[in-house]
Amino acid sequence: MRLARAGNRPIVWMLSAALLAVLPSPVSAWWDSGHRIVALVAWSQMSPAVRSRVLAALGHHPQAREYFTPPPKLQGGIEFQRQWIISQAAVWSDLVRKTDRDRPTWHYINRPVFLSATERKILSTKLKVNVATALPADVSLATRELNVIQALTFCRKRLVARGGSQAERALCITWICHLVGDVHQPCHSTATFSTRRFPAGDRGGNDIPIARAGGDTNLHMVWDGQFGGSRTLESGVVRRAASLLADPRLVAAGQRAAKRLGAETWVEESHQLARKVVYHPVILDAIRRAERDPGQPIPPITLPRNYPGRAAAVAGRRVVEAGFRLAKLLSQLP
Repeated sequence: MRLARAGNRPIVWMLSAALLAVLPSPVSAWWDSGHRIVALVAWSQMSPAVRSRVLAALGHHPQAREYFTPPPKLQGGIEFQRQWIISQAAVWSDLVRKTDRDRPTWHYINRPVFLSATERKILSTKLKVNVATALPADVSLATRELNVIQALTFCRKRLVARGGSQAERALCITWICHLVGDVHQPCHSTATFSTRRFPAGDRGGNDIPIARAGGDTNLHMVWDGQFGGSRTLESGVVRRAASLLADPRLVAAGQRAAKRLGAETWVEESHQLARKVVYHPVILDAIRRAERDPGQPIPPITLPRNYPGRAAAVAGRRVVEAGFRLAKLLSQLP
């Protein structure tokens, strides 16, 4: 199985060849698995020089010993250890949730979807959501109330700025590795607002219950869970990255995507996918019915039969596009 590499040369077979022996069983997520796939796609597109610069920079991360030291029993050799480190960078900001390094609002932006033109007119001037693109004054890594566009803009600037500390640059790399993945997940771009049920939004689908065999879930988790629930870089994750990069249509999509590097563009892409795919008419109709009695729970919604397949296709393309774009951003590291 071959993967695509920087320079458009299809020679990056090492992800599957060097890594399939890691852990035995694949697991069915844009949780850690999805973010690690984005990192592996990016790694496949990075030149050896860029890879070395990125790994050297991560060595200066304030929590390098805790989070970026490969475990002693890690299999796969030096090449796998290096890929493990870049995949750790893509999940670090989730690993530090509930600590002083956590920045919850950095992961998303809530561009609104309304149930009708009337609802738009009523709510549009009342929404208390941060959809700004300009950076606030005195922004820093300690600034808590940024949305994903602002956070990416800030970290990209600091990545290439002169005079920044090595630790700050390493922190920016980890945030960029994660946020590029986040912004390509459609639910991280959008929330549905309604006058009675969701005047403050549905939290990117987190408040939309979805019926599922084996236990109900919510709409956001349906999308976050597109690549499995593994918390580690294991063989199933590696195989999934390899299979995506073996698809010439996805590689072509990634190459096109790498020419458009604005975070606002990425959010708009995700927002349109949220409107057209995520919030299927079946879901919006269920919310409209729930508007009649907002005090009652929304019954779990049964998705149409073709929804899972369409979601999987969108998710596969988005992680490849994210990986190609991440590789381009990291190539700017001095």
